[in-house]
Amino acid sequence: MRKSTAEQVPKAAVSVRDRRNIKGFKRIFLQQAVLILCVSVACLLLGVTQAYSALLGGLLYLLPNLYFAWRAFSSQDSDNAHRIVIRMYASEIGKMMLAVALFSATFMLVQPLSPFPLFGTFILLQLSGWILQLKQCRHSS
Repeated sequence: MRKSTAEQVPKAAVSVRDRRNIKGFKRIFLQQAVLILCVSVACLLLGVTQAYSALLGGLLYLLPNLYFAWRAFSSQDSDNAHRIVIRMYASEIGKMMLAVALFSATFMLVQPLSPFPLFGTFILLQLSGWILQLKQCRHSS
């Protein structure tokens, strides 16, 4: 019986790949954290409410993504493709649930709140995440 491709990869190679992926995610998260601070400082020119709304919008994006990265890359089961897929799906579902809970808590608990900077920063970080990941993939190829 033939082993799957994931089972044929030596553990040392998977470990190096995982470390490279984690390093790439850390770099992207750091760049996005700096972007959050820059947008928040820029929004401070419009007012304090806009500044903390922008900061919250960035955190509403960044925290669920940090949770996903932590869950997806925390396990040492890198030799079983089925477990990797299950872990990725479970991490993504957890990320979505956390995002919904954080958005709900933000709208219920934070008053006053400016929706344009909140959603604008959230969307900007979503776009920057895609662009930074594409740049990282092209750079590593």
